Amino acid sequence: MLMCNRKAIAAFAAFMIVGPGVTGAGDTPPGYASATEAYRQGIKAIAGGEVPAALAALDYAAERGVLGAQLKLARLYGAGGAVAKNDAKSFSYYQQIADQHAEITPLSPVAKYVGEAFVALGKYHVQGIPEMGLAANPARAANFFRHAASYFGNADAQYQLARLYLSGEGVPQNVSLAVNWLSIAAKKQHAAAQATLGELLWRGEQVPQRRARGLALIAMAHESAKASGSEPKWIASLYTEVLASSNAATRSSAQSLMQRMGKKGDVILSAPDTTKLQPAKPGAQILMPASSAMPKPAAPGAATTASATPTEPAPAVEADAKAAIGLGFAPGGEPAQLKP
Repeated sequence: MLMCNRKAIAAFAAFMIVGPGVTGAGDTPPGYASATEAYRQGIKAIAGGEVPAALAALDYAAERGVLGAQLKLARLYGAGGAVAKNDAKSFSYYQQIADQHAEITPLSPVAKYVGEAFVALGKYHVQGIPEMGLAANPARAANFFRHAASYFGNADAQYQLARLYLSGEGVPQNVSLAVNWLSIAAKKQHAAAQATLGELLWRGEQVPQRRARGLALIAMAHESAKASGSEPKWIASLYTEVLASSNAATRSSAQSLMQRMGKKGDVILSAPDTTKLQPAKPGAQILMPASSAMPKPAAPGAATTASATPTEPAPAVEADAKAAIGLGFAPGGEPAQLKP
């Protein structure tokens, strides 16, 4: 009797969060030999543009714990396009992944996908999802980012957590911890982390100024983002600004630093063509662009539907960051995590 009640509650919860059309685990299989086969059919149907059939098959597989189906649906609803964008549905599928695999070993071949789910849930908690009653809660978001950053080593989580420490949203403002997490993510070639850390060093307003290293990091971010085919405008604008403001000596030093950090001469920092560059406005700040500004924390006691929020203590890399690296610099002024 207890098991029946649990199944009924689970089916009702799935209906409320995901909506009608999801096939419950106790229903007669609609022509699928197995959940894995349903997943395969769903992927094939998506590729062929047969969206309704694809969603039915993927829903069937996702409700039976097929991680690939859960991830595919989460991405589809989160991005929109082939299906109507639906953040509530995307959140629910990412939540399924987090609930089922939160303690999977980081060495597992699917660990990176579980880490992606935690990052996505963190981002949703930063923004909130009004249509499902999920209030913005950066403090809760920090827990998701911290778990993905420290346990799964996810570079995007490390970058997102650093942003919270820079802004003081959901966590006490701490530039030292922000620089530490940015350094770790930048070493993994995370373009946004490289650009953000590079700007901190270039401007020298919150950390000791190191213009050559700042330019090197920003140039590496620019090249990495361009290679991905989707460079954010703020990285392109930052690169244009700092290159226009640099002198020959700074560019030469930055070139050497880039080679030491792994760029084998494939990025050349030549003198900018000032006839094509827009001069930077005095005091202009590109760090933390307005388009990605953090919402204010939710009021205490705000409701949330997430059930897999990690609550373990902050990792040692955070607790010991200040004592180990001060403001993130090793002797000689180089970021500790970016030493070659």
